[in-house]
Amino acid sequence: MRPGLVRDFLITLGFMTRIGPVMEIEADDIGRTVKWMPLSGLVLGAVIVLPFWLGLFAGKFWIQSWLTVAASVYLTRGLHFDGFADIADGAGPYPDPERFWKIIKDSCSGVFGVLASVLAVVGQAVCFFYVYEAGTYGTVIWIFVLGRLGNALMSIVGKPLARPGQGSLSMRGADGLSIGIGALTTVLVGMFAVSPMVQLLAYVFCGGAILFLFRLAKRVNGANGDFLGAAVVLCELAGLLAFCALN
Repeated sequence: MRPGLVRDFLITLGFMTRIGPVMEIEADDIGRTVKWMPLSGLVLGAVIVLPFWLGLFAGKFWIQSWLTVAASVYLTRGLHFDGFADIADGAGPYPDPERFWKIIKDSCSGVFGVLASVLAVVGQAVCFFYVYEAGTYGTVIWIFVLGRLGNALMSIVGKPLARPGQGSLSMRGADGLSIGIGALTTVLVGMFAVSPMVQLLAYVFCGGAILFLFRLAKRVNGANGDFLGAAVVLCELAGLLAFCALN
């Protein structure tokens, strides 16, 4: 891998998680992270699942599941759940553009954001329980890969609606090549982690989640980084639900 590509991957890992190094970056660097997002999810998932694969809390699937969600929130700085909660707050009571963006800019979390976050966290914990019970550690890793593919997909579909901000920098770099690399990474990891039917169903669920976010973005006349974070959370849930539906 060329030095420039290594640097771009490390920027992605540091931007998306606490695992990567803190680096000085320019605005254009963010755009080059899109292709590496699923691979950063691979590293994140591997770091989270390694202690359990080595036997930590063996057989205590609820504890493993809870710690997986807790580690995910900590290692990503809660970045994606923050965006997910903001979108829920804005879309819940006031889906018209003016009120939506006013709520999005408010740093306080409302009842819709809190409820959505609780449902998502509990939902992930419940689903991860069944994944650990089945002993499929690779599935845990793949879930985090799939979630970052959702970020990349939302980057490209939201590109025409991008609003000024950090999210627009990711959207600016989203193109066919970056999405292709991200999708190929996700499919290849999935081939070793889950059955073809789970992959297929997960992509269908992810497609529905991205479509929902895209339609919302069109309705409120814009998309920002919160939409990208929401895509991660929804696509992680999509993969978990697909696994639980077929196992």
